[in-house]
Amino acid sequence: MYDIFLVSKSVVCNNQWQTFKKRYPRSQKIDNVTSFDQIKSKAFTKFFWIIWEDLLVDESFDFSYKVPEWDNDYIHVFKNGEFFDGVCLISKTANISQREFENRFVVNGKKEIDIVASHPKPYDIFYIDTYDEYLNAIETATTDMFWVVWKEVVVNSKFKFDFKVPKYEQHIPHVFKNGKFFDGICIFPRTVKVTQREFENRFYVEKKEIDIVASIPRIFDIFFISYNESNADENYKTLLTRVSSAKRIHGVKGIHQAHLQAAKESTSEMFWIVDGDAQVLENFEFTMPQIPYYNLQERNHFNETVHVWKSQNPINGLTYGYGGVKLFPKKLTLNMDLTTPDMTTSISNNFKVIPTVSNITQFNTDPFTTWRSAFRECVKLSSNVIDRYYDKETDHRLQIWCTEGIENKYGEYAIDGAIEGKKYGENNIGNLQALAKINDFDWLKDKFENGR
Repeated sequence: MYDIFLVSKSVVCNNQWQTFKKRYPRSQKIDNVTSFDQIKSKAFTKFFWIIWEDLLVDESFDFSYKVPEWDNDYIHVFKNGEFFDGVCLISKTANISQREFENRFVVNGKKEIDIVASHPKPYDIFYIDTYDEYLNAIETATTDMFWVVWKEVVVNSKFKFDFKVPKYEQHIPHVFKNGKFFDGICIFPRTVKVTQREFENRFYVEKKEIDIVASIPRIFDIFFISYNESNADENYKTLLTRVSSAKRIHGVKGIHQAHLQAAKESTSEMFWIVDGDAQVLENFEFTMPQIPYYNLQERNHFNETVHVWKSQNPINGLTYGYGGVKLFPKKLTLNMDLTTPDMTTSISNNFKVIPTVSNITQFNTDPFTTWRSAFRECVKLSSNVIDRYYDKETDHRLQIWCTEGIENKYGEYAIDGAIEGKKYGENNIGNLQALAKINDFDWLKDKFENGR
């Protein structure tokens, strides 16, 4: 029986060592190996086995394999799963360099034996976000390489964490595709650290890109904000058939406060908002063009931009951002000014209207709700509190709000609210305290019932 050496850089799994000790009295555990010659010097038999610490020996493998006399000068390498970099049977006369030994890649004098002797030990998996978590993974990993799965990606259901890195490539990160780009799931070496900048940009100076889609970017959180809209339950139920993960913020008093609550609950850097009276169109997709994580400038600009999709008005036929689906930056929303009359256009200096209709804003569910919606919007239009709106465009919209759609459901209340709102906005230009009242639904209710 040939000697068996279990070679580890730290300590071999105790159970595995005990198993070999029982089966083969001459087996030895070698820790902190620095030289192939040290192992040769300990061998008493003509040949000796080497089993690496990161292998799981196949239970069916027979260590009584005998080398034909004509192959005595070869290093015999057995299959480790798919590859020939596993258990080795080595002659005491063999000479290999330290580099060949450490990389498990013998240049000359090697014979590959098509017998599966072992399987790679699965790499540890860490789900992380921050550089500190990465450093902790290096300290706690039990395998030479370890997986990092970013919390903002969705792992491909068909992806298996069984990829094996050849020993000679275990000093560099291996990066898998995240949708279109190589900025997703990684296999990192335990012995070589990447810098914090490399980590945060997902762009490594030295790396290997693996053309396998292991993940896709996680969709941004979707929030359905409702207060007392009579059609909110139905609209939310319909939204859930499209996106089952959509969350609901209900009954929070104040437009700003409801959006602030959504920002607090968001687990993504951007989040979608769907209003309670919005009937999202069937062809609308809650997706955005993918920006590679390492394109820092473009990504930062995107994360500081409010995106607004167009909505169709069911009374007067106007199609613009009023009532449309929105995409907000979390950080800026958390720090927004709660006193502004119009929240959407004041969160960020970057504001982008997407020329796609996302929904029908069904605000005409009862007289008060219809009047209130028209009043609020026309106060904003007439008082110039909406940033980046053009005068001609604003004047046109005001005219349509105040004159068209009387024949439609609750159309007379929409026109009445628009006329009242236009007058109130013009009379209070520059008076932010008065204009902010349009976000007080109790004040609006009293005005509807008593102040018209």
